[in-house]
Amino acid sequence: MTIALRELRAGAGGLVVFVLCIALGVAAVAAIGSLAAAFDKALANQGRVLIGGDLSFEVVHRQATDEEAAALRNLGEVSRSASFRAMARGEDGKSALVEVKAVDAIYPLYGEVNVIAPEGLGPAWREEGTVLVQPILLERLGLEIGDTLKIGEATTTIGGTLGQQPDRLADRLSYGPKVLMSRETLDKTGLVQPGSLIRWIYRVKLPNDAGTDRENLKEARKAMEAAFPQSGFAIRDWTDPAPSLRRDAQRFTQFINFVGLTALLLGGIGVGNAIQSYMAKKRDIIATFKCLGATSRLVLNVYMIQAVMLAGLGIVIGLALGALAPLAIATLYEEALPLPLAIEPHPVPLIVAALAGLLTMVLFVLWPLGRASLVSPARLMRSGLTEERTRSAKPFAAGSAAAGWRSSSWRSRRATSGLSPPPSRSAFSWRSACCWDSAPSCALRGAAPAHEAPAVALAWASIGAPGSLARAIAVSLGLGLGLLIAVALIHGSLLAEIESHVEVDAPAYYFLDVEPDDLAAFTTTAKTIEPDARWTNAPMLRGRIVELKGVPVDKAEVSPDTRWVISGDRGLTYTDSVPGSSEVEEGEWWSKDYDGPPLVSFDGELARGLGLKLGDMVTVNILGRNVEAKIASMRKIDWESLAINFVMVFSPNTLKGAPHRLVTTLELPKGTSPETEAKIVQSLAERFPLVTAIKIGDIVDAAKSMLAKLMAAISATAGFTLLIGAAVLAGAVSAGQQRRTYLAVLYKTLGAIRRQILGAELIEFGLLGLATALLAVIIATVTAWALCTFAFDIAFVFDPWAALLTVAIALALVLSVGAITTWRVLSVKAAPYLRAE
Repeated sequence: MTIALRELRAGAGGLVVFVLCIALGVAAVAAIGSLAAAFDKALANQGRVLIGGDLSFEVVHRQATDEEAAALRNLGEVSRSASFRAMARGEDGKSALVEVKAVDAIYPLYGEVNVIAPEGLGPAWREEGTVLVQPILLERLGLEIGDTLKIGEATTTIGGTLGQQPDRLADRLSYGPKVLMSRETLDKTGLVQPGSLIRWIYRVKLPNDAGTDRENLKEARKAMEAAFPQSGFAIRDWTDPAPSLRRDAQRFTQFINFVGLTALLLGGIGVGNAIQSYMAKKRDIIATFKCLGATSRLVLNVYMIQAVMLAGLGIVIGLALGALAPLAIATLYEEALPLPLAIEPHPVPLIVAALAGLLTMVLFVLWPLGRASLVSPARLMRSGLTEERTRSAKPFAAGSAAAGWRSSSWRSRRATSGLSPPPSRSAFSWRSACCWDSAPSCALRGAAPAHEAPAVALAWASIGAPGSLARAIAVSLGLGLGLLIAVALIHGSLLAEIESHVEVDAPAYYFLDVEPDDLAAFTTTAKTIEPDARWTNAPMLRGRIVELKGVPVDKAEVSPDTRWVISGDRGLTYTDSVPGSSEVEEGEWWSKDYDGPPLVSFDGELARGLGLKLGDMVTVNILGRNVEAKIASMRKIDWESLAINFVMVFSPNTLKGAPHRLVTTLELPKGTSPETEAKIVQSLAERFPLVTAIKIGDIVDAAKSMLAKLMAAISATAGFTLLIGAAVLAGAVSAGQQRRTYLAVLYKTLGAIRRQILGAELIEFGLLGLATALLAVIIATVTAWALCTFAFDIAFVFDPWAALLTVAIALALVLSVGAITTWRVLSVKAAPYLRAE
């Protein structure tokens, strides 16, 4: 311990990269774990606020019956709200899609509604005819607070601008700004009609803090399910307020955990490089220790203690950075986060990260330390730039022959051309470049063009020599660069797929809640403005799968990728013909006059994920009634076309008489002007105020935005890996610094000028960086192609700009390290170094 501390006090500058690699690797693992823990803790801490109660009961299309409402009131205090999409119109006729929430007088049961302006407004939404809107709606329609806004058949007054709502995670993916109103205002809109696509949510606050007991929550859920087995309620409680969000977060965390562990492993390589460099500098000290009687165990203990102490410093730094990650994310991306993170220490991920860092240190440090401790004093004294190794005479002889041939060939060509022999410095460059103790380097030089400049010759020789940085640069930068370019290529391919389908196949608009009796007038209104407009329509209802083959969905074994199908209500329809953009791949379609037991056609891929096959029974709750249907066929659906399609399509007799509305798509001819499109939408909104228009472009923009955020997060993890790779590269260069310094001294002694040495170093680093970048591009392209083709089932599109950016990043990093290294090499004076050797 005493010896170890004295040596550290004397200086351990060579181990700065050691500490840096440990710190960055631990920081990666700790940050990922802390973010996941902060998110889980936030869900647990804010569960009641996030769902707006202790329990939440949701149904679609209909309100709770009197018996169901009475049973809910027996549980505790009940707040009822309705959520739906609608069209909002300003005084000048401009319209926009909005997400409306209509609430009762006691809303919210937990938390508070944030009113941005005017300050101190209070619950103005409870006033009949007054609404709160998000600021972006005012911008889109050119309105101000106090202006009127027409929604459905009601003319409302904008009372203020809306901020965060306590139960926002209960809402669907939003395609438009949010509007908050009272139930009384909702009644005036006329939007509540049989079959209207409205989600009715009943939030319950259990009395006397009974909701804090998880057993009470379970009993309340079971009692409602037993009393109303066909209610179709989607029930949640505050202990798991956002299961789909949690699942998505877990999937993403699994991926970035893999990247974090990869970063830690890459940091371990840097640790190994740094300790090798450090032990090379301590060669004479170790030899002295052994000559004075120190045992191998003592030497190993001394440097292991140093490694543990420095690793501990790196772990502490890494843990501090990782622990601060939730705070940094919450500060920088507050608006983008679905909920405020729990900013507090999370010990479990920090302990895991610390153990991972310590294990990495032992894994990469023990072998070089053990090897140095076992070498005899004489061998340590003899060792110079490279470790003593037993070599075969044949490679060495071949290298000498190649070097001799190379030199003589060059001289003969110069002589026959009538030129004078090369100056001594050039002759030095050829000999030193070719004869540096490596057969591979000499062979590489022999294959190089004869007219190369001395600096290029030196660079080629150094690349092929023992201790070359080729492997270190490829390992340290290749992984991070490969991840970055693979993400960029996949992102570009996904965007290209979305844009190509939207341009070629997708309709311009979806219209929801079209009355069947109004369909003819609805289409005629549009055709009056654009005669070539095309329409497609289908009945639309919402239903929730409650049983698969007689097994409740909460007990069914399904694949993770298809669980979303049974996690909530799904759109469904009925028809006597196969829907467009789909084809039957198994089974048969029912006849037009079929009047037997209920049949359903299922999306084939999703059915297989749910463990279903032809003939299996599926039970779906529709409008408060359980419908059991047999799977008659499986369809292959082209979802990317954005045409009307559904996971489940029933035979017409199954839903005969069920109240429903139509979903209609509008396809406009290519080249239709924005003015014509706006005129069609405005005319439809004025004549049919209860119909909701959804622009496909808004859906695509929302998908692109979500995709961009996901890819940005993945790119950030890849970028962190690249940062660690840069530290690893610095360690590798540091490990070979002694050899490079000796070579520079030798070159200077033999007559080399600074320009030749500088050029050789930078050319070497440039070539290695370029080769690494090209290799990363090839591997990333193959990886991205495989994922796009086999995982995402989309066409792969190569993005040359992403490849060029990768090459630029690689060259910038490698040349930066090379410039620093070259500066240190050129600053060494020859005489003191040669006397020391």
